[in-house]
Amino acid sequence: MDFGKNHMDELGHGIYTPMDVDLLPPLYLIYAENPSDSGKVHSTVRQRWLDGDKFIRSTIEEVANIAVEGRKALLEKDYNKLAALMNHNFDLRRRMFGDDALGAMNIEMVEIARKVGAASKFTGSGGAVVVFCPDGTSQVKQLEDACHSAGFTFQPIKVMSSFLNETDLQTLESK
Repeated sequence: MDFGKNHMDELGHGIYTPMDVDLLPPLYLIYAENPSDSGKVHSTVRQRWLDGDKFIRSTIEEVANIAVEGRKALLEKDYNKLAALMNHNFDLRRRMFGDDALGAMNIEMVEIARKVGAASKFTGSGGAVVVFCPDGTSQVKQLEDACHSAGFTFQPIKVMSSFLNETDLQTLESK
C-alpha cells in the first residue's frame, strides 16, 4: 500500500499492489483471549504528524521504506531480511507511540517472540502479534510453549488469496 501524499491528494486513497501469498513464509499469530490491556492511552502521533513533527514524519517515512524493502525481501525470498524488517517495524512504532499507548500486554507478546529469536510485529493497531520463526519447527515449538506459559493463544496463520477479481485488481493498480 502506498499512501503517498500525491496519491492521497489526487485519488483520495492509496495505491494497492497485490502480491502472491505463496511468497510468504509460515507465519503465526499470538493474541490474548481476553485482553485487559490494549494500550488505552491516547496517542498524540496523528496530531504531531499534522503539526509537522520532524521525528514523526521521518519515522513514518522509514516505516514506509520498510514496506518497500519487505516486498523486495519477499520477492527475493530473503527471509532473514524479512525477519529483521519485521522487528525494525515494531521498534519504530514503539519509539513513535511509546509503551503506554502500545500497552504492556501487546509489548509482552512481541518480547516473548523475540526471546526465542523469532521476528514479530503488530498485525495492525495492536491486540495481536504476527510472528515469523526463521529457525523453523523447533523455534515454533519453543514459541508455542512460551505463549501457552504466558497465557497467550498461539496459532498458525492461514493466508488466503484475494477475493478481488481481475477487474478489481486492475482498478486498484491503475488509479
